[in-house]
Amino acid sequence: MKLKDIKLFKRKDADSKQKRSLKRSHLIELFAGIFVIIFLNVIGNYIYTRFDLTSEKRYTLSKATKRLLKDIDETVLVRVYLEGNELPPDFVRLQNETKEMLNQFRAYNKYVEYEFVNPTDFDDPKEQQVFYQKLAQKGIQPSQVEIKTPDGIKQQLVIPAADVMYKGQETSVQLLLGQRYVSDVELINNSVQALEYTLTDAIRRLSRVEKQRIAFLQGHGELERHAIYDIQLALTDYYAMENITLDGNINSLTERVINPKDSTSISFRNKFKLLVVPKPTKPFSDEDLYIIDQFVMYGGRVLWLIDGLDIEMDSLANRSQTMAMRMDLGLGFDEMMFTYGVRVNSNLIMDIRCMPVPMAGGSMGNNPQIEFRPWYYFPEVVPLSKHPIVKNLDVIKSEFVNSIDIIDNEIRKTVLLTTSEYTRVVNAPAVVDLNVAQTEPDPRLFNKANLPIAVLLEGAFKSPWKNRLSPTFTDIPEMGYRGEGDTTKMIVISDGDIIKNAFNYRQNYPYPLGYDKYTNTMYANKTFILNAINYLCGDEDYMESRSREIKIRKLNVAQIKENRLAYQVINVVVPIVIVIISGVTILLIRKNRYKKK
Repeated sequence: MKLKDIKLFKRKDADSKQKRSLKRSHLIELFAGIFVIIFLNVIGNYIYTRFDLTSEKRYTLSKATKRLLKDIDETVLVRVYLEGNELPPDFVRLQNETKEMLNQFRAYNKYVEYEFVNPTDFDDPKEQQVFYQKLAQKGIQPSQVEIKTPDGIKQQLVIPAADVMYKGQETSVQLLLGQRYVSDVELINNSVQALEYTLTDAIRRLSRVEKQRIAFLQGHGELERHAIYDIQLALTDYYAMENITLDGNINSLTERVINPKDSTSISFRNKFKLLVVPKPTKPFSDEDLYIIDQFVMYGGRVLWLIDGLDIEMDSLANRSQTMAMRMDLGLGFDEMMFTYGVRVNSNLIMDIRCMPVPMAGGSMGNNPQIEFRPWYYFPEVVPLSKHPIVKNLDVIKSEFVNSIDIIDNEIRKTVLLTTSEYTRVVNAPAVVDLNVAQTEPDPRLFNKANLPIAVLLEGAFKSPWKNRLSPTFTDIPEMGYRGEGDTTKMIVISDGDIIKNAFNYRQNYPYPLGYDKYTNTMYANKTFILNAINYLCGDEDYMESRSREIKIRKLNVAQIKENRLAYQVINVVVPIVIVIISGVTILLIRKNRYKKK
């Protein structure tokens, strides 16, 4: 064999070995890739994770929701009635967000199941009418919306609601929030924000065995029941509520239980988890103060809504001026609050950041002209604290609010709400004049900033009667007197109207808490009070999902019209060019690599 033939043979043999090596390498890569894919899928069945890159973490469930889903041990069926072929775009968004939320639930617990039902898919009109009647009995009300078509505008019936079934029980929820005073876009967005809370709240209600008890105090000129109707209605699903009057009854808040086997053995326990004191206007007797104090000493929680001055807007109905006088709740009350660590001052706060109110601004013929003027006595409170009670909350409205002094003691204090940086303080007796709204504010007078108006107190409180009562009283076993209490918490708010809903006396129904009927504005009072009560009752985890905020990122219509061609090129041409350049580059690299070999 010639040398040339030998070299050619060796070259062919080397090429053959290289091809076999390359083929083996490709097969190894293929099988390795298949193995990795199978391995990741197997692991994915046991380990669930996802990466939420949104700024507001809209695809991340709260810790409370995850704990709730973890405890579900039977099938939860969610039947959603938001289905149909002609849903308006806004409701399609709500439908998609609901489906996405339920998919998240199911990812955390296999017992979560759902179905979407078209409530209009009936061949027999009678069957459909019976179906609607059953929904109405559950409290589900259809929404009549307008849909634009080429033939004009037509009415479409939409039922943005769901039934939730768990452990043989059933409840219904409205996916569309009942806010009649906001725009359609805001309404849908607010409903999307509340989806997690709406759905988990229904499951929580079905799984809750026993409700905690809450008492609303009466008998000292507190708000009447129609003025706190909306907040009590909102609390009904979570807590067992009762309106109570103390009248010096030592067992009204804390009961004494005598051991039947040993009459000298007496145990003491609070009847309620929380006591709400909604805007008292009459002095407290020492007996009632003592009962409340011992309720606190035994670990009871209190939500105080206190006015420092006696002033109502009704007093300005027939005159332009009135006098705000100190609210007399009794010396014992002031001393008790001081001992706990705060003092509600007898002053009136004026704030440049305030609500507008309608006032007569002249007349045209015989018709008076109504103008909206800033009413500095009604501050609009923007929560600045990062505490869970007020985190991410919208503006809260207040009426004739007072400042709170924080007393130095061992109790931990957290300021929840403050005034703005442009605040003025008027001490009692304070003249309230309607003409103030007609003049420009003098910045030199509004020289106070961030005055506390809501404070959270936490710790082991001391009784104001400590070392002041006779031993002949404190040593009585049936009294169970304590000079120092268990660790507990309370919230003091220097505005009793912050929990008050307006009432339509002509049509005899209450407005939602936080709604201003003059400006059609919905404030965050209701969420704030619910958060405060949840926190005091130990249900603070529920606040995270309720306070979730999802931003609407709207397109700039004017900018889209102006730069329409540029956006079309960026979205259509640029991706194609990138793909072509990438393909050509890869082709040249491969060609150059194998050419060398």
